[in-house]
Amino acid sequence: MAQQKYFFDITEISQRVKVEKPYFAFQQLWSDEDSLVGIFSSEQPLAYEAGPITAGELGRHMAIMGSCTAVALHNGSEGYYLATKAHFIRKQNNQTAAHEKFYACARVLNLDKRSLKVSALVWNSEPVAELICEYTILSPALFQRNFRHYANDSQTAPSCSPYKYPVPIYNLTFQHDRLDACAGPLSPLQCAGHFSGYPCWPVAIISQTAFQVTGELLIKKYGTGTRFCVLDTQLSAEKLIGADSALRFRIEIMAVPENANQLKSTASVYKDDELVAYLENQLELVLAG
Repeated sequence: MAQQKYFFDITEISQRVKVEKPYFAFQQLWSDEDSLVGIFSSEQPLAYEAGPITAGELGRHMAIMGSCTAVALHNGSEGYYLATKAHFIRKQNNQTAAHEKFYACARVLNLDKRSLKVSALVWNSEPVAELICEYTILSPALFQRNFRHYANDSQTAPSCSPYKYPVPIYNLTFQHDRLDACAGPLSPLQCAGHFSGYPCWPVAIISQTAFQVTGELLIKKYGTGTRFCVLDTQLSAEKLIGADSALRFRIEIMAVPENANQLKSTASVYKDDELVAYLENQLELVLAG
């Protein structure tokens, strides 16, 4: 006889990890042995990426699923789960067009009062991606003390999810295999649901914006219609950045001699002259025509 699913209260779980709608987008959450499972709909445009869903959006949902797993299945502390390191791995997948419905699951690899490490997966009819993610856990009191200068109680719920729209980029400067561009500041509505009352740049949105700039560089180098697939990413996020800050993205690409269809790239993200995030990526080119 099949075991009956136990469904969790989504509102309660999201409030315990301080991530709410619309940034939190799971429609259901249930347990399956030592994993938490959920279903979500993709909403971010593919822009220059190939495949069923962008790498940035995959990272967003898998990272949220990881923190939810800690509180739902392991009595993790209520608090702010700040993703600091992540390894994204794209699974072999033959889907070439955008899809809507996806499943995600996560299991805890290590958990203590101050840190969490999880393994998460996304799939639909086929495996899509895996994420190994590490977090620093801050109690509500510690977070509010450390980031009181970000506090903004004037936020209102947006009429539709801001995550359906890319963050505008500007001041694009090309140089050989490099592109610099700026984005932000964000309005509180552009990061709605992410650490409510403390508008900050979500790490997944920083990552998504970095890949948007990457797409601009690839079009400049390889021509209109060029797309790419993110095969592998190592991300480190050095600090939490307030939404009222503009960020500068520097993307550099390097050839992979043994494979003409693949590139390596780096994304360095700065607030003024301070490095706040860094991504090392392996990309697959999808050339037009």
